[in-house]
Amino acid sequence: MRHAFDVRQSVSFRTLLDDDSVNKELVPLSKVSVMGAPPMTSMTVESYSVEDDSSATPMMLAALFPEAKFFGCEDLGVSNVVEVASDCDQGDVVLYRIGEGDPNELISVALARGAGGILTEQLLPCPLPQCIVGSVDHALARIAAAKHGQPDRTLLTVGVLGHSGKTSTCLLAATLTKALGIRTAYQCDLGSSDGVVNETSSRRLCYGSELIEWIAESSDCLSRIAIIEIDETAARDGHYDSMQFDVLMVTGKRELSEDFGPCGLQCLLEQLTPTGIVIAPGDDTKTVRLLDEARCKPIFYGTSTDSEFGAIMIDQSGGMATLMLTAGDTSAMMETPLCGISMASNIAAAAALGSLLGHSPHEIAKHLSTLRSIPGRGQRLVDFGHATVVLESGGTLDRVTEALRTAKAAGAGGRVWCVLAIGEADDDDLLASYGHAIERFAHHCVVTSRPNQSGSFLQRSHQLLDGVKECAAIRLVADQDKAIEWAIESSRARDTIVVITNQRVQSAHESRTEIDRLTRLVDAARSKQDAEEEAASGADHAADVGAPIKLKLFR
Repeated sequence: MRHAFDVRQSVSFRTLLDDDSVNKELVPLSKVSVMGAPPMTSMTVESYSVEDDSSATPMMLAALFPEAKFFGCEDLGVSNVVEVASDCDQGDVVLYRIGEGDPNELISVALARGAGGILTEQLLPCPLPQCIVGSVDHALARIAAAKHGQPDRTLLTVGVLGHSGKTSTCLLAATLTKALGIRTAYQCDLGSSDGVVNETSSRRLCYGSELIEWIAESSDCLSRIAIIEIDETAARDGHYDSMQFDVLMVTGKRELSEDFGPCGLQCLLEQLTPTGIVIAPGDDTKTVRLLDEARCKPIFYGTSTDSEFGAIMIDQSGGMATLMLTAGDTSAMMETPLCGISMASNIAAAAALGSLLGHSPHEIAKHLSTLRSIPGRGQRLVDFGHATVVLESGGTLDRVTEALRTAKAAGAGGRVWCVLAIGEADDDDLLASYGHAIERFAHHCVVTSRPNQSGSFLQRSHQLLDGVKECAAIRLVADQDKAIEWAIESSRARDTIVVITNQRVQSAHESRTEIDRLTRLVDAARSKQDAEEEAASGADHAADVGAPIKLKLFR
């Protein structure tokens, strides 16, 4: 049941575009189809429609899917769609995906339970009415959007996509909007929130009908903005075609697709509202050219002084970075433990969104500096007397390289250690590139295996050594925990140990669990090292009676 209220809420945008700003009204849902998609620059919520589940009117699929084919009927009404035939009640529509399960068994169960029809991708030998669509997943998303009255139009939708930096940018933007007093819903690789409840899901990023349901729940929780991390493959497969975006934030540099056809950004530009805005890196020529060809309204950010919205690196040392945020002719200083040029670029993207929301760089810098750490994204584990450990998820050559560069630039002046995990999913060229990168940017390199993938470690390590000049300088340790423990024991207090897990595809729960496990492992290794040092110093205590006190730093 949706909430009914008549209070006014507003979010204003200052677009800094050449044309005049236009005002957007989110009108009651009954008027959306008449007035068309509303523009983006300011939003006023007048009222919400109230769903009455008891008197729900069946949706007619012929109007929802003009391209669909019907067999056994001219149209099919849908009140409820079930994916498992055994869950079907009288009059429900059963879903069948090609290649999943036995269609004969599904037909018999659907007939026995009184199903009203079947939604499928191919004609089945069945007397029940059937609706044939090109993709049942796309059909489910459109049904969910129609059922909830286009929930993406009841709040501001922000899509975050790119080659790298999506999760960090999503969390930075969510931190900023929350601090600005806007109830925010977000979802990314490290967790999600509907504006009320934070969740670390065991499932990966949702899209399609699941995303529509999540947006509807967020709207019911009175969230006013939804920040969504975009899955590139899902975007190319059309799983976001049932919704529209008011803002698209592009992070990293666009890479060439591994397949023919449009990239994810090109697909999502078709889902951008008529007055939607794209926030993109100004130094990525491929993205700039693509946006020029699409004739959309972009604003550009970067880390250089000539950027429209910039985060200019002033200094980074001792695990802290000093940035200057710029928006036009206004600037503000910001200090943050999120170091590195890539992270500065992510901060610039979030700051550009804050400027569109009508806030000054001083406010934006104040609020963004409150985000002190992002799990697995340059996460620093600092303890006096021990080397600093940096946890990095990695996954691509650019992220591995940037993590090592940042560790060297922001460290305390000691040596850089790299503990790199490799696995069965890494191809030969990528492994050789990893070997070249860690040899170039790290003083000490340790190559290990991902958990439960040590069986192919010897073969994969040899492929990594193909990119290394001095193979004897690389230490190979199959057990990841032992590799980290050895690096901690062998390093010095001012050194930096970069632990790169290279876990590409994980749910939020899996990512957080892995990071927590590594954090506990580092703490245990440090405690063990402290205990051994105290035991050694205790054994010599009798001989040191009357000797000058030695500080821990010089022991």
